[in-house]
Amino acid sequence: MTRDPALPRDDEMSAFLLRFIQGERRRDRIDVPVGNQSEFLLLFALVQRVRRLTQAFVRLQRSGFVSEASLLVRAALEHAVTAQWAYLTPGGVTRLHVSCARAQADLAAGMISYSKDPGWVDLAARLRADVPAGPGLPKFTGREGIMAELDSIHFLSASYRVLSQVGHVTHQAALDFLVEEEGEVHLRAEPEVLEQEQLRYALSGFCMLVAWIQARLEEDHDEVARLKEISVRLHVPWRLDTHLPPIRRRFPGEES
Repeated sequence: MTRDPALPRDDEMSAFLLRFIQGERRRDRIDVPVGNQSEFLLLFALVQRVRRLTQAFVRLQRSGFVSEASLLVRAALEHAVTAQWAYLTPGGVTRLHVSCARAQADLAAGMISYSKDPGWVDLAARLRADVPAGPGLPKFTGREGIMAELDSIHFLSASYRVLSQVGHVTHQAALDFLVEEEGEVHLRAEPEVLEQEQLRYALSGFCMLVAWIQARLEEDHDEVARLKEISVRLHVPWRLDTHLPPIRRRFPGEES
């Protein structure tokens, strides 16, 4: 296939993904200002999930499982965009906390009907009592969801639809493993490798979104500046809130 000239160079995207993956391995400790520590602990979990998904993507890609690796890119999208919404909208971190606590309680409650272990009943009750008051996160998809609110140019929704094709039962299975040639249908053991650069580009963008959040929470101004420079080179955003009305922005005075 001909390379898409609109995309950054492949070596630049790969270098950034490797930089992101290895970032935490190079530090013995992370120093976070006291005022940021509580939200850092919650948001770092999402950052680290994206980091691990990216590492797994690279390994699958090297092993020839590019199509299957797209599932991980979709998961990275959801975690990165949710982290951006939580960090950049008023009360977003609190709503993320509520949703996480509620989901944990719901999981324990759901296990009661499947398990004979009486411990689930006590655990579910304790977890339910610990759920903070207030609303949780909005739905991720949908007209009034997280993704729609932050998706000013519809890149996120388009990426989500494309990346969902492998994870759901769709026409993609037939396209991947059946091919017609001269009136005959042939079976394929593995899909044709297409759009690897587009996958890496999308993943680079999602990694940038969470890398920027982590640098902000650590108040590492040099790293924030470096990430912005990389963003410009890769043509990916580092924040998704600048199009929102001031009332929907946690930091309304910031434009970059």
